[in-house]
Amino acid sequence: MKGIILVLSLAFALVYTNAEAQRYRNQNNLGNEEIVKFVALKNGDVLEFNWVINSTRTIKTIELRKGSITSNSVDWETVKTITQEDKKYIDYLPDLGQVFYKLILTDEAGVTSEYEPEFRLKKDGSALL
Repeated sequence: MKGIILVLSLAFALVYTNAEAQRYRNQNNLGNEEIVKFVALKNGDVLEFNWVINSTRTIKTIELRKGSITSNSVDWETVKTITQEDKKYIDYLPDLGQVFYKLILTDEAGVTSEYEPEFRLKKDGSALL
């Protein structure tokens, strides 16, 4: 019995570690690799988004999308189409309730990859997101 618990615990740890790594590092079967750091900071009543993208793919478009929960799903809308030079976006009027954000990278072949932000608290002790 102890052996089964040990094996299951080890399997959970490996799956959890891989899930966390996948958020920021993506390598596909064509040898392309990208490392994306996407952070959301709560600063008073606004949300600040910062990102750094390093990719071996040729990225054609980058979109920041916001998702709101509807009755049975998440309704996504494009907040901003981003250029390669943009590194920051501030949402001055974030929606109340549970809201999701994601960064979508699309290459020349139409292949997309999605990244969710890591949420952090900034300076003032506001409630953690």
